Amino acid sequence: MSVKKYFLFVFLLVTQSTLFGQKIWTLEACVNRALENSFQVEGSRIALQNTEVDLRQANHGRYPNLSGSTNVGWNFGRTIDPTRNEFVTETFFNNGFSLNSNAILYNGGRITNSIKQSDANNKAALKDLDQSKRDISLSVSSIYLNILFAKENLQNATQQLSQTKDQLTLLNKQIAVGNRPENDRMEIEATIAQNEQTLVEAQNNLNIQLLNLKQALRINISESIDIASPPAIKIDTDPEIVTFDELYTSALRNQSSVHAEEMRVKSAFLGEKIAAAELIPSLFAGGSLRTNYSNKGFTPRVTGVTYNPNTVLINNQEVSVGFPSPVVELDRIPYFDQFTDNLSYGVGVSMNIPIYSNLANRSNVQRAKLNTSRAELAYEQVKETLKITVGQAHADAKAAKARFLATEKTKNAQNNLYNNAIKRFENGSTNVFELSRLKTLSDAAATNHLIAKYDYLFRTKVLDFYLGKPIQLN
Repeated sequence: MSVKKYFLFVFLLVTQSTLFGQKIWTLEACVNRALENSFQVEGSRIALQNTEVDLRQANHGRYPNLSGSTNVGWNFGRTIDPTRNEFVTETFFNNGFSLNSNAILYNGGRITNSIKQSDANNKAALKDLDQSKRDISLSVSSIYLNILFAKENLQNATQQLSQTKDQLTLLNKQIAVGNRPENDRMEIEATIAQNEQTLVEAQNNLNIQLLNLKQALRINISESIDIASPPAIKIDTDPEIVTFDELYTSALRNQSSVHAEEMRVKSAFLGEKIAAAELIPSLFAGGSLRTNYSNKGFTPRVTGVTYNPNTVLINNQEVSVGFPSPVVELDRIPYFDQFTDNLSYGVGVSMNIPIYSNLANRSNVQRAKLNTSRAELAYEQVKETLKITVGQAHADAKAAKARFLATEKTKNAQNNLYNNAIKRFENGSTNVFELSRLKTLSDAAATNHLIAKYDYLFRTKVLDFYLGKPIQLN
């Protein structure tokens, strides 16, 4: 297979695969898919769920707790029977149940501040999740623009190759009638080889960008995909009109990472109050209920009277005298009756007064204050980093616009020179070497203009990102 037929086959294969068996992805579909499958977003979502658990637990700190316990045991030797509360020296089985409850009446506002702190942490995690989604959207949009550039660059490379082949056809006609020497064909053929190489590189670049998109969307590498090309990409933000102050003010308002750090400062400040509450006395109320069962639990029952004769001396004479004695039988107390009979309960109030804790409480207060300072520093760093990033993005966008306008002029100028050279070549007033040189310059100017165009598009979308606008291409 010749080189020409090979490239024609590759081009047709690419064209047909685009038309058949491919799913066409819009930017919105790409962003949604990336958000659904992003590890970064999933990690932020798990962190958010963790803060929701903490907030739910903090809210329940206002309620009394309740715990129950039970025991089953066999006792041997001398011990206290829990149902009779007396010492016995025998083996017996016992079973007990108890309920205990405690409530915090006052602890220096620790519960209230813990709820507020958990709420601040939850809001910070929510902002982190939103920032992750925004970052993923911008990243996918960048890949999407790279694919659009690669596709347009491939079209340009195909067109440039076609134009060079048309030149070869024209040159062959002139050689056939003797107007051009045979050696001129070598120059055009070299240009065709260069154009074919450019076409291969453009196709490779497109394949790589599509691979990057598959990886971002976590799509099977072997799956064939393509993206929808908008008819025209609008530029909503002119970097020459929007000011840095406007950009930065908007970014402070719209960037969720700033609000997340702000919430963390609030959380750290509440942490100081929580730590300081350890230095204040706490008041608690509690209650308990318990009961027991023992297999030695009996109740006496009189079943009759018996007389026990005893011999006594009356006037030096032995007389048999009988004294009555009750006949008692022990009835086993049923299992559930013992629980009712042995039921006991009580309530009480206690106070915990911190006097000396080996500096643990005061050290916790100092650590909490340092944590607040650390959070405030992180907050200022985020704002300063955002200021630098926004300033750089603004400068890059203005430079990209200037480069785009300059390359547009160069492209038009080189294209005019090349078109004029074609006419002069057809008239025989210029040689093939000059035509090839101008063709190379025209192709390079077109490529540079295309690069500048998509660079300018991306830079303006970054400005839209900081302005809080949704990233759209049409």
